[in-house]
Amino acid sequence: MWDQLPELILTQIFDYLDRIDRASVSQVCLSWNRTLSSPVLWRSVTVLIDRDLRGDFPLAGELAAKYGQHMRSLELAFSRPYISPRQIRIRRNIQAEAGADFLAIVRAKDVQLRRLTLTNWVFGYKWGNRGILLSALANFLRSQRSLEILSLLNADFGVTDVLRLLGTVAKGSGEHLVSLDLRGAFREWQAPHDNPKYLRLLGRFHALTLLKLDYPALSNHALDALASGASKTLKYLYISVRDSDSRQHMVADAAWRNLVLACPDLTVSYTIVNISHYEDMCYLLLPSVPLAKFHMFSGHVWDQSRSRNFRNTIGLIITQYTNTLVEVMLQLRNNRESLDDLLVSMLIRCKRLTRLQYDGIIRSLETLREICRLQAERKTRK
Repeated sequence: MWDQLPELILTQIFDYLDRIDRASVSQVCLSWNRTLSSPVLWRSVTVLIDRDLRGDFPLAGELAAKYGQHMRSLELAFSRPYISPRQIRIRRNIQAEAGADFLAIVRAKDVQLRRLTLTNWVFGYKWGNRGILLSALANFLRSQRSLEILSLLNADFGVTDVLRLLGTVAKGSGEHLVSLDLRGAFREWQAPHDNPKYLRLLGRFHALTLLKLDYPALSNHALDALASGASKTLKYLYISVRDSDSRQHMVADAAWRNLVLACPDLTVSYTIVNISHYEDMCYLLLPSVPLAKFHMFSGHVWDQSRSRNFRNTIGLIITQYTNTLVEVMLQLRNNRESLDDLLVSMLIRCKRLTRLQYDGIIRSLETLREICRLQAERKTRK
């Protein structure tokens, strides 16, 4: 009876199975084996480099050789934050070769990806094999002609390695790439914002719609490169700013104004982590920044010799971005400043605001009543 189930139902069931179970069901009968060849089952593939490419169980490579031509989205991830020294000595060369072999198989199938994601390669340094894998990855990227989404989230590469990959992508898919995530791509102590090659590469992604990066990768020249390269296409710019980032440089309001003129539909999102003081933040909140989302996590440690002055920060946000602000998230624990009136003011003045999340102290129940009244009035008007 099992061999008479409709292919549509089998496909939906197989979609829930991991690769080990998929390999097993292919041996049940000819019908199941035929269904397993359905392209939809292999459109999106995730490979854990430190688990799925073991030399004694290279199933990921075998399945890639058999079904890789259907792949459109590939995630290459490291899963283990710690590897014992003994495992490193025994496995690192085998692991590197297995990773390179897997990418060679996918390249030989002439797979044309739409999305490539490198996840948590920061863990990969424990293996000591990232150099070999990066070379194999660069060779694979040379064959890609239609890549639309690239994520190097938490890759923790050196500037040279990141630029090598970006250069390869720009050459093959520069006219197609619409989304680029560089958050955590560069090592923390390396700031690429004025690197000439980095700036040239930013200007080569002419279809770029969404860009995510850290503050050390942002500068006047970087914004100018985006204005010339992604003119009229760039719509979403996500910027992460952490206390550990290199922040000696500042971005001028004129550079933002120039970018907005070139990309009139642009919206900017800030995520501020462990930065609390107004003086350390006000240089980000420039008049020409088309700020739509502002997320702030103040942390538990700060310079207690001076006031954090949250009132000035929130007041400046309300004043500068009345017409652009859509979402605000404030995690302001251990705060003694009264912000009740400013929260109400934000709801009243920022007409486009759709979400306000506040993790802090509200001093008066009357503030909650006023917020509820404002929400009720908005729903009534709708």
